[in-house]
Amino acid sequence: MSDIVAEIRAAYARVGVRLDQPATYGTYYRLLCSACGRMVGNVGDRLLPGMAAALVEGQADLYATGQLGCGCRHGGSAARPAAGDAPAAPRAASPWPLWRKAYAEGDPLPRLECQVSRPRYEFDEGDVLPAEYKGLLLKMLRHEGERAGNKSFLGFMATCLDLAEAIFPTREARLLKAEYLAEELKHAIMFHRLAVGLDPDFALLDVPYAHYAFHLPRETWADDAFFHFFVDLNGAFHARDWRESSYVPLAMMSATVERDELGHSEMGYLFLAEICAEARGRALAQRLLAKWYPAALDMFGRSDSPNVPKFIHWGLK
Repeated sequence: MSDIVAEIRAAYARVGVRLDQPATYGTYYRLLCSACGRMVGNVGDRLLPGMAAALVEGQADLYATGQLGCGCRHGGSAARPAAGDAPAAPRAASPWPLWRKAYAEGDPLPRLECQVSRPRYEFDEGDVLPAEYKGLLLKMLRHEGERAGNKSFLGFMATCLDLAEAIFPTREARLLKAEYLAEELKHAIMFHRLAVGLDPDFALLDVPYAHYAFHLPRETWADDAFFHFFVDLNGAFHARDWRESSYVPLAMMSATVERDELGHSEMGYLFLAEICAEARGRALAQRLLAKWYPAALDMFGRSDSPNVPKFIHWGLK
């Protein structure tokens, strides 16, 4: 057991929550009520040192009032009512894909243009790539993670299913999550094809998400909404950057990935709007914003990274 996992266990033990056995190849863990065993969220094992304790301590009042953790600690029911138990309401047309409305109103993302002079390169699948170029391209794709041959990516998708099943507020919300998963699996196929054409060994490499934003605990539907609103928007910005990529296969798929990721962010916004329709939900969202906003900004990396000028020179960013 890693030091980070030990920290997570100790932090959650203080609020009556325990970690299940490692799921999805040891990268993610279900959070279970210590008393009744109900799933109350999930967490990954790539948090920064001390982060788990700080998060749990900072939300101590939310656990004390039952907004986080399990209802059985507060005299409530451990199990959430099944969606099928509620009276059937007329179903509105699905808003999916959510990117359609955003793009119909104009370009939702800023135009990204290189601000420095650089050579113009263009490489296609099967071309002999300069060693530095190939190394940088593989480094970038490692951080993306969306590959059918990357079992840790498939494991992360499984956590999304787990969470939707455990805490979904409505059948419509759960269906939207299924649509999201379908598109992410489409991306996994697209990136798999790209990886096979680039390096077959890399296509089969297991690369867990390294950034802590993918491992932050998701214990409420608001957590999940913030994850999509911020993290998927980050993905849309990255895909927008690839439109001018010097690697032709990446440039060709960039528009599809961009619009899908923007739609996933819009899904998060839709969920947040529903949550914030009530005062209790607004208060919870305001608290959780402090967890998700800094993590989303951190995902853009460091402006002083020594690799940035290299990526720009080769036309990869």
